[in-house]
Amino acid sequence: MLNREIYNKLPSENRLVNNGVAEVSEDHSEAAQSVLRYELETFVCDGQYEKGLETVLDKFLHNLGSRNEQPGIWISGCYGSGKSHLAKMLRTLWTDYKFADGASARSIARLPDTVATHLKELSIQGKRHGGLHAAAGKLGAGAGDKVRLALLGIVFKSKGLPEQFNQAQLVLWLKREGLLESIESELKGAGRSLAQELPHMYVSNHLAKALLAVRPGMAHSEPEARQLLKAQFPQVQDVSNEQMVTAITEALSEGGNFPLTLVVLDEVQQYIGNDVEKAYLVQEVTETLCKHFSGKLLFIGTGQSALSGMPNLMRLMGRFPVPIMLSDVDVENVTRQIILAKKPSTRPLVEQSWRGNLGEISRHLRGTKLEHVTEDEQLMTDDYPILPVRRRFWERVLRTIDTTGTVSQLRSQLRVVHEAVLATSDLSLGHVVAGDFLYDQIAANLMSTAQLPKEVYENVQRFAAGDASAQTKGKLLKLIYLINKLPSDTALDIGLKATDDALADLLVTDLASGSSELRKQLPALLQQLQNDDRLIMSMAGSNGLEYRLQTIESSAWYEEFRAQEAELKASPQRVEQKRAELFKDRFADVLKKVRVVQGKDNVERRLTPTYDETLPKDNDKALYLWIQDGWQTEEKSVIAEAKSKSADNPTLFAFLRAQNKTELSNAIVSLESARSTLRKKGTPATEQGRDAQRSMESRERNADKELKDLLDTLFAGARVFQAGGQEVTEGNELSDRINRAAKASAIRLYSQFDVADSDQWSRVLDEARKGNLEALKAVGHAQEADKHPVCQKLLAYIGPGKKGSEIRDNFDSPPFGWPRDAIDGALFALLCSGHIRAMDASSKVVDAKSLDRNKLTQASFRQESITISPPQLIKIRQLFSAVGVTCQPKEELTKVPLLIAKLRDLASKAGGAAPAPLAPQLTAIEALEAQTGNGQLLELYTRHDELVALAKQWATTADAIHKRMPVWSQLTSLLEHAKNLGPFGDIAAEKNAILAQRSLLAEPDAVRPLLDRTADLLRQALNAKLQGFTAAFAAQQAHLSADADWAKLQANQRTQLAQNHHLAPLQPIDLATPAQLQDALDDCTLDHWTSKTQALSSRFDAARHSAVLLLKPNVVHVAIPKRTLNDEADLTAWLAEVELLLATKLKDGPVAL
Repeated sequence: MLNREIYNKLPSENRLVNNGVAEVSEDHSEAAQSVLRYELETFVCDGQYEKGLETVLDKFLHNLGSRNEQPGIWISGCYGSGKSHLAKMLRTLWTDYKFADGASARSIARLPDTVATHLKELSIQGKRHGGLHAAAGKLGAGAGDKVRLALLGIVFKSKGLPEQFNQAQLVLWLKREGLLESIESELKGAGRSLAQELPHMYVSNHLAKALLAVRPGMAHSEPEARQLLKAQFPQVQDVSNEQMVTAITEALSEGGNFPLTLVVLDEVQQYIGNDVEKAYLVQEVTETLCKHFSGKLLFIGTGQSALSGMPNLMRLMGRFPVPIMLSDVDVENVTRQIILAKKPSTRPLVEQSWRGNLGEISRHLRGTKLEHVTEDEQLMTDDYPILPVRRRFWERVLRTIDTTGTVSQLRSQLRVVHEAVLATSDLSLGHVVAGDFLYDQIAANLMSTAQLPKEVYENVQRFAAGDASAQTKGKLLKLIYLINKLPSDTALDIGLKATDDALADLLVTDLASGSSELRKQLPALLQQLQNDDRLIMSMAGSNGLEYRLQTIESSAWYEEFRAQEAELKASPQRVEQKRAELFKDRFADVLKKVRVVQGKDNVERRLTPTYDETLPKDNDKALYLWIQDGWQTEEKSVIAEAKSKSADNPTLFAFLRAQNKTELSNAIVSLESARSTLRKKGTPATEQGRDAQRSMESRERNADKELKDLLDTLFAGARVFQAGGQEVTEGNELSDRINRAAKASAIRLYSQFDVADSDQWSRVLDEARKGNLEALKAVGHAQEADKHPVCQKLLAYIGPGKKGSEIRDNFDSPPFGWPRDAIDGALFALLCSGHIRAMDASSKVVDAKSLDRNKLTQASFRQESITISPPQLIKIRQLFSAVGVTCQPKEELTKVPLLIAKLRDLASKAGGAAPAPLAPQLTAIEALEAQTGNGQLLELYTRHDELVALAKQWATTADAIHKRMPVWSQLTSLLEHAKNLGPFGDIAAEKNAILAQRSLLAEPDAVRPLLDRTADLLRQALNAKLQGFTAAFAAQQAHLSADADWAKLQANQRTQLAQNHHLAPLQPIDLATPAQLQDALDDCTLDHWTSKTQALSSRFDAARHSAVLLLKPNVVHVAIPKRTLNDEADLTAWLAEVELLLATKLKDGPVAL
């Protein structure tokens, strides 16, 4: 039985009228109607198609009922998934499109009940709301950024109007004016049509004649009529949102009602591409229309990607919030029902055919995510002659080829399946479609979109015209190209590479014959393609050799690699140099894992590698790792050198045996040649070049891996010796063996480390810097500081004097190697206890508290020579007590800074700025600060009596200043208020004399009399101001009380007005003390009391006016004009002016002056 006999329709007769591609447009030609009818008849409305239609209709009807704005619908899906087909079907079913023979769209399509019910409800709502209308089309690349004009063209065309804005506006005007039929009739009589004349309407004589014929008064002549058309209906570059809304309303409305309208914008993603501005314009236009037409307008857009899948589309999510996502499953269901549908009688034969070869089928692409799974068997009969494994392979490739949704030329999956059925129709049952078949269907389009290199295309064509072997090589080339098109992350995810097995799995067509023979042929054919034809290149992968197409550019890369390889082999010195560098780099990596530490505080020791031919001369004073290899030195000579050293020498010896010399050299040549090729070729600009680059990178990685494996073997066998010749064998890795040996050598090198081995030296350091004489207790030492072994070593080394840097360097170095905290801690402990003295870089004596650790290296140290007896210490503690600083035995040195601070504080309060006495001299304190350690204590003892006396004197002076300074401050403040009074000058002169002579503490007190004199002067002046205010207030109060209008007011009204205008009598002010006087003047100065007194008349006048307003609400307040009168004539004129003014105002009501 042949394959063609199993189908319901013979493949040759099962014609795809639309060639497998749905065209969304407003084409109503006879041919377009034929295609539309075919698409309705073959529309498989199930799965996502059914769900999508339900979603659209349900959402629209729901929002229509609630009068909400309609949310846009976004239909997305991979290439060939039927996005445009679904949109076209919805547009056709929306209006129930009527065909010439009377059949309607809804009657032709086989629709589920739920969809049919929704469509009936849509028709009912359409009758209520002005009918149903649909428009569909593509915005098109030609629209540029004029989205509004492009959208209007789609809407105009759906209504039978011209697509051009100015032409459509003319036709709509003719309709409104009732002239359209007459114009068409006139043009028909002239052998023309309106459609013919509109494209050149500005110069059309026929159109101008027709207009004048049906409306003679429109213009006087044809030229004038043409000018009128151009002026009234000009061509536009764009329109506003308002013009767009108006044009759509006029075009679609019938009898003033706007119909329920569907607008399908196909391939929106292709139109937008990567243009952010276009995305914004689409969003703006659709949003404007949806808001204006409320629930009566619905937009549907299509694109390859979901809106959330591409950054440039995400801005449309707010306008198209309802997603409909079509998948491969949906288009697979369509292909099974339309193209692959089989006769019931032949289905058992098909199943028998594939089940008998399930072993072969199940091995295809095993180990990848595309491999055969048990669930495939449920659809195997339906999908035959396409194997599910290959269908999944095709789907992956197609997604890769068109990830952006902008390559609309690619043939639909429906068409590919149809061609596959045709290609296998004359083969016997059991023959399936090869995996490379997809290439033949898309190659031409890939060439046109520059996704398929010309070299690949031409080579495939050449092989296709050859014998069976050549044709198989062509198939291999096609498959390798398709597999290589998968992005590296996708290929890695699904586990698919162009290996021998994968290629054979995808090329088997005769299931009964199996693939064993084909698998035998492929290695030789692939070798021919690589070595003879130079068309592919191989790379080592995890699943064996992987193949890639070799283009002209990749061949150039390969030639460059061979040239670099030959050049390097001719220069063994370069290879040897690189080998030495590799050894050093590898040893550097090994030593990164080595950490040599010693003691409880894990003091790090530096292990220095050396590759010199001889050991460094200071090998007994440092920790060296002497590294030699069998390429330069014999093993026995290295062992002999190790044995010749003493057992206390710290040097380590490492030796690499000379193994796999040839393999190592070849790996170095291969790696360096690949790297040189990559550097020389640089970054390629073409896809072919990038493929060649990736191949060379793979070669580089393989060579690098081989080299690393050889080095791993070599370094695993490296031998390690200590001085004396003992080999270190413990440890699985070289780093472990070196680490063990290095720790042992560190003990040899730092033989006196143990006395300072403690992790508590940091605490000693902290306590000593605080002045704690028992700081060494942190390391378990309770005796005097000079009895600790570390301190003893330090004292012996310091002797008559050493720099801090010298001390550190000495005890950092062998044989000590002490921790830095141990050296510094012991040094500060000795300084704190007085056993050593220290001076900073400026030769200033410093103690444990004042010495900055960061500047320790710049300080100088020497042993302390001064001793203090117990009786002297008792007298020193008496000094502390007299000054007010507590001090217990053994605290003398630590409390000296507190004593100095106390003395300085007393001195600072015993003098200062004038009129206080000058600050006292600090000679005694400075002499004390100049000393350190025991020298400082001796200075305290010597100056005991002097310091006690000074402390008492400073305390007495400070107390006197404290008492008199407030009086001085009060005098200064009060004098500020007396500047304008006569005696101020004399008082100020006396004050300045006190200031100049610093006689604040003079006896008798000179400040208090001045304060009293100033207070009396100000008290008299202020009382005079208060009396003047009180007299003025009383006069004004009497005048107000005598006012006739004021007398007419109720008592409560007078009280309220007095409060409003602040007419309260002055309250008594206490001026007894200077402080009370100061408060009174701060509250209101002498000058301000004068102003307040002058303002009383205005405040009382305002109260009188307010009284008049209460009695006569319409009273008018008139300001009498002011004049300078020189004689009686001026007086007469002024009185006449006033009389006229008042007479005029009296006409409006009472007048208040």
